[in-house]
Amino acid sequence: MTTNERLAALREKLTKVPNYPGVYIHKSADGKVLYVGKAKNLQNRLRSYFSGLDRHAPKTRALVSRVHDFDFIVVDNENESLLLENNLIKHHRPPYNILLRDDKTYPYLKVTLEENWPRVLQTRKRRNDGGVYFGPYSNAAELQATQSVIQRFFPLVKCTPNVFRTVTRPCNYYHIKRCLGPCRLEVDKTYYRDLVDRVIALLSGKTQELSGQIKVDMALAARDMNFEKAALLRDQLRALEKLAQQQSVTLIPGFDADVIDFAWSSQIVSVYLAIVRDGKLIGANSHLLREGLERAFDQLNVATDDGPALEADAQAELVFQVLGQFYATHEIPRSIFLPQCGDLFSPEKKQLITNLLLALEKDKAERQQRPRGSLEIQFDKKPALTKQLKGTQKKIFAEAFEGLCTMVADNAQGKLRECLNSDEIAQRRMSGLQNFLSLSRMPNWIECYDISTFQGGSTVASGVVFRQGQPAKNEYRKYTIREVVGQDDFASLREVIRRRFKDERRHEIPDVLLVDGGEPQVREVAWLLKSLGLDSVPIFGIAKSRTARDFRSKKVSMSSERIVVPQREAGGALLPELEPATILLTTASPEYQLVTQIRNEAHRFAISFHRKKRDKQSLRSQLAEISGLGPKRRKKLLLEFGSVELIAQASENELVERGGLPSSVAQSVVSFFKTHRERGRSTTED
Repeated sequence: MTTNERLAALREKLTKVPNYPGVYIHKSADGKVLYVGKAKNLQNRLRSYFSGLDRHAPKTRALVSRVHDFDFIVVDNENESLLLENNLIKHHRPPYNILLRDDKTYPYLKVTLEENWPRVLQTRKRRNDGGVYFGPYSNAAELQATQSVIQRFFPLVKCTPNVFRTVTRPCNYYHIKRCLGPCRLEVDKTYYRDLVDRVIALLSGKTQELSGQIKVDMALAARDMNFEKAALLRDQLRALEKLAQQQSVTLIPGFDADVIDFAWSSQIVSVYLAIVRDGKLIGANSHLLREGLERAFDQLNVATDDGPALEADAQAELVFQVLGQFYATHEIPRSIFLPQCGDLFSPEKKQLITNLLLALEKDKAERQQRPRGSLEIQFDKKPALTKQLKGTQKKIFAEAFEGLCTMVADNAQGKLRECLNSDEIAQRRMSGLQNFLSLSRMPNWIECYDISTFQGGSTVASGVVFRQGQPAKNEYRKYTIREVVGQDDFASLREVIRRRFKDERRHEIPDVLLVDGGEPQVREVAWLLKSLGLDSVPIFGIAKSRTARDFRSKKVSMSSERIVVPQREAGGALLPELEPATILLTTASPEYQLVTQIRNEAHRFAISFHRKKRDKQSLRSQLAEISGLGPKRRKKLLLEFGSVELIAQASENELVERGGLPSSVAQSVVSFFKTHRERGRSTTED
């Protein structure tokens, strides 16, 4: 089906769509869900996709080029469409719904009180399993720092229950005094439980009480000349003081809330979220929304005298999307404050947001089999909790909360300014590259591919993507070379580009396609693209600078970085049979900064993947190469014999009797190691 035939079929189906509110679902040729959206008028919204294609944003054009069918669901009101849209996005995870979309929640620290020897671990799922959970932590670095302090100064068990049961001796954590070794040593459970209680007190924020207790114990240990224990307690005290400094108590205990603010521009929206748990600001998160703004700002393109009102409506629409998609996958606290958004919403709209969040909270409570909590959504800076306070306490709380709201608003504005400045630099670099390569349009979408190998082994490739001059890391791709045997960079590059432009992504043409290499690599890719009928792909090569040293002189000469441009016909068709042109880049120019950054990122991504793959292969046990030895049998053999060397020396009968192997598998093991020994002797004789 040609593009015109596909659009004609979609427009024909569009005539049967009603003018009612609802949710629409765009689908690809193979039935995959590409995008889920909601609309007050389904027919008008869907018509906007399939008409005026030249006026669409690049992302919308790419979406429409993949749409072969659509479905729609009519609902009674906007509240139902919000809930249905969020449920469908969460279920299908469409590639074009990327507004705050992820499948992760904030991490927790868990103390496993359900185990005989409790330990502290990270988790993203909170269950009713007898453990004690602390968090959530919005900043993973803060969580890592807290857990690191606990592991260093509180010698609790580190290994899993399965490892705990099967080890034959205490591990290295015992020898460096970070574990008491209860797996194989006698440990006083009362003392161990005291350590666990102190960790719980630390994570609960009871720092003053815990500090006093540690100081008393440290003095007693020093009096009894148990200086090793006193030193450990001293280190615990210092760690406790450090953690206490990181958490500033701004509000009263028991106050759980999220404070959210927005900073607006036509292309970017900054969202800043402060997380308060038990009266403490435990962290903050910022999100920059670049994609997905077309739908929220559609009304801005309507020519009318009510511009400001329309802008407020568009902002309110985006707030709906952010709250719905964010809290569909994250914990909903007791209170949510939107202190600067009150003017955006009518009383009906405020009630609509409240209903949405209440419905999400009800759904979470039912799925987690827990009682529902009370939920407060405020559009100002007056928490209902202040009604419970009196006098000075009420004044202090109000001032602290006012300061928190101001901090959130300032951070949202600061993140927006920072992003706009960064975009200005990226815009200058893209404009420089457009002029340098004489491109017909701004290179907003750039892809770069690089090959990494070592003596023909573990060959991999990387594909990095830059959008608007910035890395789009969620679009990076790793490729394991499957069809090429040995070292052949040209064949590897052909395989990667062929896989990149396979049928389902054939139409997704970047503004610039870079390959890390010179003239030979560019000609190889040009031949491939021509054979695939993709002459329109703007292919270029980025060749590294070369150094040359004269042994008779101390001087080192270095060539310039250069761009390799394939020859084309007047109509734009590639001519790979002709030698490509080479253009030298001026050092420190905007285009130089952009292409070298992209090339270096592709190289970094490829070589890190290659090293990981090579290390994994080098660490693979010899036992994994023997047919009939699965993970369970390998583990049993290692536990019984102690090492691979002793297994290699064992007889067939020992493998059957001690290792529990079938006779045929034991024969395979003996034969495998016999062959290896013979190869070793042959190599030595040679």
